[in-house]
Amino acid sequence: MGTAIFMVLMVCGYWYTSHDLSTRFKFKRSFGWDVYFLVALYGCVFVLQGILATALLWIVLFVISAALNAFPELSGADHYHYQMSFMNWTFLGIQAPVVIMLAFAVLFCLWRSNWARSARLDINGRRELYKHLSRANGVEGLLYQCMEKGDLAWVTLKSQRIYIGMVHTATFDGGEANNIVIVPMLSGYRDKKTLDLHIEHNYSAWYDAKGIDLVSEPQSALDFRKVILLSQVESLSLFDPAQVIAMGIHRSQEAE
Repeated sequence: MGTAIFMVLMVCGYWYTSHDLSTRFKFKRSFGWDVYFLVALYGCVFVLQGILATALLWIVLFVISAALNAFPELSGADHYHYQMSFMNWTFLGIQAPVVIMLAFAVLFCLWRSNWARSARLDINGRRELYKHLSRANGVEGLLYQCMEKGDLAWVTLKSQRIYIGMVHTATFDGGEANNIVIVPMLSGYRDKKTLDLHIEHNYSAWYDAKGIDLVSEPQSALDFRKVILLSQVESLSLFDPAQVIAMGIHRSQEAE
């Protein structure tokens, strides 16, 4: 019986942490023993809810029995003890209250992680959730600001490669696959000795010349997006659009 309770506790905790958006972010950012304690914490919550629901069911049966016993002229001469029968009932060698308690725990877990309205966030709900979660992390906060306001991001890779562009999406719950997707406006590199910035490609000027934007057909700027692994990023910062345009024109004239 103890093994069954422990298994349901851990399975419910893992299911919830894997499906609930806000909890999944915490789960993906946990390491070592923190992962087990986080899973066990939520599993204990659902098992406790199952215990309370089973206790409530016992109280309902007790009230029904007491009511029937209080009016024997209506219910007959028998003495009713539904709550005791409930406690003594067994299912496959396990006491029925334990089985029902575990069933309640599983139902509460499924409802909270799959069926509840809060588990099905709309676009605005997801945006507010990401905004709240990103406050605790400087990188995520900066990327969220770029996605929300349309600010340009300056991404410097460990190879000294530079990308300046719009942040399209960012993934932070994939472990080593965490990445940033940007729509590049400029790209280049830093000189290893002088650290001067050399612009190689002026995407923004090329977009303008070809009439390409984020929604153009048959080709849009999203077709040129770059996926950058966070493990390859050395630094992130905001970039002033006016400065980007000025630098892009200057560099492209030098290249010509």
